[in-house]
Parts: sequence; structure tokens; C-alpha cells
Amino acid sequence: MKYSFMNEYLCLWVLGASALAMGAVSNTYAVQNEPAEAFPITLERAIKQTLANNPQLHEFDFKRQIVAGDAKTAELRPGYSLGVELGNFLGTSEVSGIKDAELTLTLSSVIELGGKVDARKHITDAQRQQVVVQRKVRSLDILSEVMRRYIDVLAQQETVSMVNDAEQLARYTYQTVSKRVEAGASPQLEIKRAQAALAQARLSVLSANQSLQASINSLAIMWGDKTPAFTRVTGNLFSLTASPPLNDLISALWVSPYIQEYAQQTRVQDAQLRLTQTGDKPNISWSAGIRRINGIDESAFVAGASVPLFSQQRNLGQYEAQKARLDQIEQQKQASLRSLYHQVNQALDARNRALLEVETFQNDIIPPLQEALVMVEQAYSDGRFSYLEWVSTRQDMLQAQQTLIQSAKNAHQRGADIEALTGQPILLRAQPAPFTTIFIEK
Repeated sequence: MKYSFMNEYLCLWVLGASALAMGAVSNTYAVQNEPAEAFPITLERAIKQTLANNPQLHEFDFKRQIVAGDAKTAELRPGYSLGVELGNFLGTSEVSGIKDAELTLTLSSVIELGGKVDARKHITDAQRQQVVVQRKVRSLDILSEVMRRYIDVLAQQETVSMVNDAEQLARYTYQTVSKRVEAGASPQLEIKRAQAALAQARLSVLSANQSLQASINSLAIMWGDKTPAFTRVTGNLFSLTASPPLNDLISALWVSPYIQEYAQQTRVQDAQLRLTQTGDKPNISWSAGIRRINGIDESAFVAGASVPLFSQQRNLGQYEAQKARLDQIEQQKQASLRSLYHQVNQALDARNRALLEVETFQNDIIPPLQEALVMVEQAYSDGRFSYLEWVSTRQDMLQAQQTLIQSAKNAHQRGADIEALTGQPILLRAQPAPFTTIFIEK
């Protein structure tokens, strides 16, 4: 597989999202064998296409190449230099011309002390691991956005279904009112109101379908598709699981990629610090060669070596700067942890409130309103209730359905936020893992 990180994150994210997309699994194998436009798109297909085509992830291939090039450079030993020196020529008096010239040919290099080569290799190794973690963080951010847009489409589909039902109810209401007006049991004013309500219901249907198409376009843009062929996504918006305890989420933060990124920064900086410490042991410069002396027509060997003095004192400032950077990373990590704690707590609170709203509307609000709507319809037909009471009850019912859809949407999106922050499919504890075997490709 081209992207090695795909296995890990597809399994991770699809596990966390399967509570949302339980209805998608039945279409998985059909989608694999048929054109995409023949079926509604599934969550795992949206994830695969995003990971395969998102340019924000391709940049890490170049980062790996950069680190690989730096690693080759870091492993190099000091090179050799060939030197030529000509002395005692073109002077005055006895050294005029080149009769007393001295030609020296030398080979020189540097002996690195203190393990400088190993220290440079440690830096590139740490940078390589840092790129891996950075890719995980970016993957979580991208997949979180895929989830949010997928949920937007799913919620908008429910809205379209709701307004279609509302349009049918408005049409039925108009027909019922028309019969009563024709029979002289209701005033002409009521049919005008019913006609306007039907037009408004039709407008809501058109507007909801436009919003649905816009949500579909936004989802498809995640993998670069500007003209998506699919018209729906699969999944059950109202399939929700209970939230885990806050303490469990806080524990999960310690192993999240966001905190791992600081750990890798610490490794890189620590390697930089060790490289700086190797500067306390100076390098030895050496040279050796042969000298030709024309004046006496003889040759002689020459050799030399040099060592910098007081190098440890000159290296002290750089060491202190690197040490301060290392301490700074630790403080940034602690600050980031507190920020993540706050974000997780806020997301968990919002999700729990949304779950409470979903449960209340499903069990305690919508069922009585459905019964009331049936009762007021019958009462209107019998002439016991007015048209306004029927319309008012219908509006209460539609508003409750809209709130239910919005609450379920919020619960899923806040769950996606929590999974993105922790990097673990923690919201799946009460559900099986239907997609696990699909994406484990070794």
C-alpha cells in the first residue's frame, strides 16, 4: 500500500465512526464492485479517498526525503583536502626567480572527537520519528474534518426527509381545509392560509435539497472531487453511544499524537543538545606531505597538527541556548495538555447535553406531539378545533423534529472532536467493530 499510515488511521477512525455509520456496512462489498455513482457513498470510502488524494498528506513524503538526505550528510566523516604551497620564489637577491623555490604538497583532514557523527545521526533519527508523528496529527485533523462534513450530509438528509413529510402534511392539510371550505364549515380565510403554508413547505423542500447538495460538494472536495456523482451517504444519524468518563479521556490524552508530537520535539532538541556538548571536545586538524627544496635539490616530509584552545568556554553560550529550548518544549507540552483537557471537557459536556436532548425528544416530546397532531386533526375535521390550533400543533411537531436532528448532529460532531483530540476510538465501547477486517491490510 502506498501510504503506510493508512492502515493505522483507517482502522482508528472507522472504528470510532462506526457507531455513526452502522447502516453503511451492508453496502460495503457492493460498492467495491460497482461504480461509485451507483450507490450512496460510505464513510470508509470517503476516508480512503481522502487519505489517498489529500495534498496535505503528500507533503510528508517530501519531508521524509528531506530527512533522508540530511541523514546521509550527517553520516559523512570529515573529508580530505589536498594542498599545494610554493615558497621562496620571485623574491629579491638570493631568492630571485625560482632557483631556491620550495614546493610543498600536503594532505589534510580533521579528526572529530566526542562522538559528533553519532550525535548528528541521533538528530536525523529523531527528526524521522517526528515526521511520522506530525503525519499522524495531520491525519487526525483531516479525518476529523471528513467526519464533520459526512455528519453534515447525514443530518441534511434527515432534514430533507423531514421537510418532505412536512410538505405532504401541508398538502393534506390544504386538501382537508378545501373540503371544509367548500362545505361551508370553515371560512374562506383558512384555505388561503393553508395555500400559503403549502407554498412555504415546498420552498423548505427546495432549500433543504440545495443545502444537501452543498454539503455533498463540501464532502467531495476533501478528496478533490468537484463534481460528485453520489447523491447520498449511508449511516444512521440517531445511532449514538454513551460517552466515556472524563478521567478515561484525560488518560487517553497522554498517548495522543498531539502530546507525542511534543515528545518527538523533545527528542530532537535533546539530540541537538548532545551535539552541542560534543563541541566541548575540540577536533584535531592534521596535515602531512612532502616538500621539494630546489636550492639543495632535496626533498623532505612535513607534518602538522592543530587543536583549538578554550573551545569549551566558547561553546557555553550555545549549550545554554539549546538547554533553554529543551526546557521551553516541556513548558509548551504542559500548556498544551491543559488546553487539551479543557477542549475535551467542553466537547464531552456538549456531547452529553446533546445526548440528553436526543433522548428527551425521542421519548418524551415527539411521541406526545405525534399523538396530539392526530387528535387535533380529527378534532378539526369534526369542527371542534380551529385551523390555527392544527397549524400550531404541526409547527410544534416540525420544530421538535428539527431540534432532534440538530442534537443528534451535535452529539456525533462532538464525538468526532473527542476522537480527534485523543487519537483513539474511545466512543465505540458499546458497539461492535464492523469495519475492522475491511481495512487491516498488512
